Amino acid sequence: MAESTTDTPAPLLLSDDERRILELHDRLQQLQLEIALLTAQKDYNPKQSPYREGGSIEVAQKALLDSRSRYVLRDQVVQSVVAANPILQAVHNGTKASPIERDLLPILEQRDQSSSTLAHQSTELRALLNEITEVESQSLRLGRENVDLASRLLDLAEQTNRSKEEAVNTDPERAAEISRLEGEVRLSRQRWRVLKGTASAVVAGSGIDWSRDAELREIVLDPENDDEL
Repeated sequence: MAESTTDTPAPLLLSDDERRILELHDRLQQLQLEIALLTAQKDYNPKQSPYREGGSIEVAQKALLDSRSRYVLRDQVVQSVVAANPILQAVHNGTKASPIERDLLPILEQRDQSSSTLAHQSTELRALLNEITEVESQSLRLGRENVDLASRLLDLAEQTNRSKEEAVNTDPERAAEISRLEGEVRLSRQRWRVLKGTASAVVAGSGIDWSRDAELREIVLDPENDDEL
C-alpha cells in the first residue's frame, strides 16, 4: 500500500473569543438534550402511556427512532447554516474573509480528499463483497451438484451389484465356477505369501548387504498390498 503523501494541515489558530463561542455552542447543545430528556421524564405517565395497552415494543422503538432522527436532522441543519458562509469565504477566497476563514481552506481540501478516498474504498469493498457472494453461491451450487452426482454414482453401483447378484443367482453353474475360482485365488495367494516370506527370511539371514541391491531390497521390504477376497 502506498504511503500517504498528504501533509497534515496546521490546526486552526482560534482566538479566545472564537474558542469560547465554540465551547458555548457545544454546551448549549448538551443542555438542550438534557432539558428534552428531563421534560420527557417529567411528563411520562405509565398509566397513560399509549404503548401500555394495545401497543408494542416495536412501536415505541419506531417512535424513538423518529424522534432521534428529527433531533439529528435539526442539529445538522443548524451546523450547515452556521458553517456555510465561512466555507464559501474560504473556498472562493472572499475579500471579506477573516484570517480564520482563510485558514479553513487546507482543512476543507483534506476533508474533500478524505471523502473521495472513503467513497473509493467503499466502492472497492462493495465489489469485493459482491465477488465473495458470487463465489459462495457458486460453491453452494457445486456442492449440490456433487451431492447429486454422488447419489447417482451410488445408485449406479447398487444397480451394478444387483445385476451381478441376479446374474449369479439365475445361473447355478456360473455361481459354482466363480466360487471355485475364488478358492483357487485364495490358495495361490497363500502359497505366494509363504514363498515370499521364506525368500525374505533367507535373504535377510544370509548376511548379504541386501540394502544396496534393488531386487533384494524389494524382496525383503516389499509390503503386502494384495486385497483380501
